[in-house]
Amino acid sequence: MSVQTGRDAIAMPPPSSRRIDRARVNISRLRNDPNPVWMRELKQAARLTRTPVILAVITGVIALLMCSVGGVASVATEPAKVGTALYHVFFSLAFAVVTWVAPAVAASTIASERSGRTWEALLLTGLSPATVARGKFLAALTYISLYIVMLVPVGSLPFLFGGVTATDVIAAFALLFLLGVLSVAFGLSISSQFASSAVAIVVTLLVAVPTSLLAYLAGGVGLSFAAHELWPQVSAGPPVWLPMAYSRADFGVEYLTFLVAAPLVCVAIPGWFLYEITLANMAGVSDDRSTRLRRWFAVSTPLLALSTLPPLAFDVGREWRTLVIGVTLMALFAVFSAFVFAGEPLGPSRRVRVHWERRGAGRVERFLGPGVMRAATLGSVLTLGAMALQGGAALLAIALRGGAADDATRVVAFTGYAMAFTLFVFGFAAWMRARSQSGGVPRVLLIGALFLAAAGPFLAMAIAGILSDGGDIALLIASPSPIYPFVLLDTIAGGDPETRQLALMAGAVAAAGWGFLGAGLLTGAATRTRRVVREHAASIAKVETMLAAEEAAADAPAAAPAEASSHE
Repeated sequence: MSVQTGRDAIAMPPPSSRRIDRARVNISRLRNDPNPVWMRELKQAARLTRTPVILAVITGVIALLMCSVGGVASVATEPAKVGTALYHVFFSLAFAVVTWVAPAVAASTIASERSGRTWEALLLTGLSPATVARGKFLAALTYISLYIVMLVPVGSLPFLFGGVTATDVIAAFALLFLLGVLSVAFGLSISSQFASSAVAIVVTLLVAVPTSLLAYLAGGVGLSFAAHELWPQVSAGPPVWLPMAYSRADFGVEYLTFLVAAPLVCVAIPGWFLYEITLANMAGVSDDRSTRLRRWFAVSTPLLALSTLPPLAFDVGREWRTLVIGVTLMALFAVFSAFVFAGEPLGPSRRVRVHWERRGAGRVERFLGPGVMRAATLGSVLTLGAMALQGGAALLAIALRGGAADDATRVVAFTGYAMAFTLFVFGFAAWMRARSQSGGVPRVLLIGALFLAAAGPFLAMAIAGILSDGGDIALLIASPSPIYPFVLLDTIAGGDPETRQLALMAGAVAAAGWGFLGAGLLTGAATRTRRVVREHAASIAKVETMLAAEEAAADAPAAAPAEASSHE
């Protein structure tokens, strides 16, 4: 975009509709007319003397630490093991640097514009929120990329000792860049929410530090045992196993699923979501902040469901376990989406409706627009359909391989309960949003409802003194909890026929109760939402009528002298 002319070159249509020509034009624009916000941020960073000092200090500290660890370990350990140890130590430290520094850097971008009172001046340039967000993102990503590039010589030290290959080092650095993209997107989304850069940085670090530690322990140390079980060449226990698996694992369906598709999905879905959240926070209250998030949900839900199906092809004899993992991930995704949709407005604003009429928007575009019932309906239909697809695929795999009847029973029981409880979650979120003035109260109440539903039955059994006794009464009381399906899986295989029948019956009754309650809440939310929207439209129409009458009354005295002079 040219700031002098105010013309957005990026928004100009390409000269040809062919994809190759469009790509060529976009590359030419990126080279000849880069993002102006990106260029401004880079020029400001280049004038800061602290930037090279910080980079040199971090690189020197990590280099000294690596040399210390290598010197101590090389006294009584062979070089290959020393290289492997240095590899895990270095990239663990690099993981901490990327996941802590990148969000903090990005958190001060948009918030600093608002706290410095330059946000309005930036908007007056005519730049769209998407252009500003891309510029801020590229600036923060460029800054964190400098950290990674400065650490490359230090990261090559393990390769000199042996035990690791050049492919291991290159793959690890590539994954660091992917983590940098996701970390910058997270910090940018937090920055777009706050008006103070200090508050944005503190909130970002409070979330980023425990989340990164959890991901390091669960995704690094925890998944290394599963990777070792699948590929014995990959060691169990070391945290940085994923880069090493690319050169050690056998190529096949498992390789493409877990080492290629899964990392891309884990980065693409949350990264896209954080980008859309950033744009929504930068938009006005009356703007359409829902359509882009709905498109993300409409694409991510089937993509997540399909990504859980390939393991069924090679997980012979354990299809139900794969189904449990896939449906659990889908249920967690549905709960997260319900929290996001709980902040939806009750209906589209007048400005959004005017834009729809001018563009001649169709039913699909209007359905993806603002509205809590539109969001709840879309969320319920897509997530329930995705779970049904997962359950059907698992049943088909069991039937084709002649699996046990208990495995099919597990699939049906677990999937049915998860679908019913998911419907309740969307219904409760929509019902509370229809009765609230903002999106904060429904989210807090949804947290309370989930806690009571999950822990309430077990707390009741603990108070009654029957938690440790177990038995049929415990199964009946625990059945309303969403944790109960996991208990049901063991009961189906290991319980006696009477206990198993009782457990299945209790689970079916609880699932039916959650499903009917969720449908009832959705119906109640739809009724109240229509009434509130109708009353709001009637009040606006009444105000417009009164304003029109006042304008007519004000114009009448002025028209009377003119009419009298015309008669004379």
